Amino acid sequence: MRLAPYLKEAGGDDAKAADLYLWAADLAGALHFMIAFAEVAVRNALDVQLAEWNRTQVGQRGRDGALRDCTAPLLYELTSPKRLKFARESAEKEARRRPKGHPRRGVPVTNDDVVAQLMLGAWGNLVVPVSGSSRRQQRLWVEGLNAAFPGIDSSDAGRAKAGRQLERIRKLRNRVAHHDSLLGVEIDYRLNDVLTVLRVIDPRLPALALARSRVRAVEKDDPRRRWNAR
Repeated sequence: MRLAPYLKEAGGDDAKAADLYLWAADLAGALHFMIAFAEVAVRNALDVQLAEWNRTQVGQRGRDGALRDCTAPLLYELTSPKRLKFARESAEKEARRRPKGHPRRGVPVTNDDVVAQLMLGAWGNLVVPVSGSSRRQQRLWVEGLNAAFPGIDSSDAGRAKAGRQLERIRKLRNRVAHHDSLLGVEIDYRLNDVLTVLRVIDPRLPALALARSRVRAVEKDDPRRRWNAR
């Protein structure tokens, strides 16, 4: 039962648990905004560098590396055949669903259409694997992927640091997307992960994201603070 963690935190008090649940839902919405901002920034930054790297591997068609028969073997392996297949099929399905009057109705699927279907985990795996050797990621990083993060050390230590932050953001994204409890999440640290990743991509991005962010305001409104003050 999803309410169980909130009831436990509220000491079995139904009213407090409901208040805490609503607060957590509000927090999830605020976090989703920041995570989405970071996900788009990461995707776009990596895609620019991958297009150039992939072109050097397979020729001019490599600029559309997410399309069929355009992906260099290393990129194909790291993105994973399963993920690419799903992204391509999802993009094709979306293209078929375009209604009459849509400016792109009947237009073939583009690289951008497929790229938009790849989730944060796919992008993070290009930087550091969830498990196992990083040898292939190290090669890709050295051969150009580090340029996606100009504000970070281009060494392998920089790659590992960026990868750890992306992995923490991915895990937070999954908790938010699956409506898991956020009661034990260290919000300040996770927000810092998001802002740091944005900063190393482009130093202007953190301020842009924070201009409409509600994370800090919602976090301060944690009802547990009121309970403890009594």
